[in-house]
Amino acid sequence: MKAGSQAKSSARRRGLRLEHAAGFFVAAAVIFFLYSVFQASLGDSRSAASNGSRALGFRSRTLVNLESKGQVEGSASPSPCPEAPVRKETVTVTKLVYGSTVQNPRAYHVVTTAAGFSNHWQARIHYYWYKKQRDACLREAVCDMGGFTRLLHSGKADDLMDEIPTVVVDPLPPEVSKNSTYIVLNRPYAFIEWINKVSIPEKYFVMCETDHLFMRPMPNLMNGEYQGAALFSYIVPWNYPDVVRKFIGNVSDEEVHRVPQIGNSPTFVSVDEFRVLAPIWYNTTLDIYEDKEAHDAWNWVLEMYAYSLATYRAGQNANMKVHANMLAHPPFDKEEVDYEGKPFYLLHLTYPCRFDQDGNMTDNSTLAVYTFDKRDYSVKPPPRNLPEPPAFVQNNLVRLIVAMVNEATENIPCWDDYVATSKVAKCNQHKQTGAALLASM
Repeated sequence: MKAGSQAKSSARRRGLRLEHAAGFFVAAAVIFFLYSVFQASLGDSRSAASNGSRALGFRSRTLVNLESKGQVEGSASPSPCPEAPVRKETVTVTKLVYGSTVQNPRAYHVVTTAAGFSNHWQARIHYYWYKKQRDACLREAVCDMGGFTRLLHSGKADDLMDEIPTVVVDPLPPEVSKNSTYIVLNRPYAFIEWINKVSIPEKYFVMCETDHLFMRPMPNLMNGEYQGAALFSYIVPWNYPDVVRKFIGNVSDEEVHRVPQIGNSPTFVSVDEFRVLAPIWYNTTLDIYEDKEAHDAWNWVLEMYAYSLATYRAGQNANMKVHANMLAHPPFDKEEVDYEGKPFYLLHLTYPCRFDQDGNMTDNSTLAVYTFDKRDYSVKPPPRNLPEPPAFVQNNLVRLIVAMVNEATENIPCWDDYVATSKVAKCNQHKQTGAALLASM
């Protein structure tokens, strides 16, 4: 009797195990079927999106797949382009990001692109003023200034890694850049590498360049969740309607006027919005670079036009806020406030500041009796104690440039040795005066 009961129990257990196994296989089959349907519908939607882009007259680009060393058909530039090209090499990240502020939900990160020697010394002065203004910002009731990253797109670490928080990424691969010396062609690609490989604690960031000096603590200048960008009066898309239509389709003149007068830097953007925009910016930049008419029209600012056009193509231009007071451009701007009396936040060192004996701006270097031009320091950094502009130079921002450079070089350790060797090294502070160095140069 007992043996019979055990036999029945064992058979029952075997039956349950068989039922469980059968249920498992049925569930697996259902999941596989649903996944197949999902993949098929996704493929159809991608195909439809691609066809829709072509119907609108958008250009599409075959992106280089750097992971497989082959080529894949990329989606058209106006789409989010999820498969952006990124190298698999290790990204080098130095110490913790300086002073990230995650407590403030509006805090933004500063990401400054750099490559080449001129960017080397400018980065040191740029970072000095970021730290000084952020320290001032933290003493205020509300501070939006968060962490800092130098985005070095040379592919190699340098001697500033211990001084400035840095992420190293690769330049454009030669098969894409065609060995071009146009260095800013690397910028969109550098940001794609950065956004795909590095996380920051802030929800927002501002793209900067090394020749932007922080004049005062800068708030988050976005329009809510939408971009905030500096006005560039020399970016005028509607002066080139036929060229613009090559990249945004056959739209009306009214639509051409909706392409914003901005570049990529300085521009505030959320990380999420930039993930959509970055591949479109990259594609548009290369399209412009390879289009002779567009390249000839926009030349050294072509990647700025590409960013402006990319925001239109992504639909991110509609609620963007463009600020005339985000970036000052001396010598054309003269005071620390704009024409409406709003304070400037960043000082742009890009233009030569030349003045004749009457205090007038001049492009003629032979007539100039006073000049400040960062290009004069393409081989060696500027020495300490640069001479102030003479009294007849009636431009407060030019005076401010010299004062800010002098303050930074006075306070960054070992600047004199840096001027002598162009290398960062430990040394005795300020071995000789800037005047002595000038005499020896």
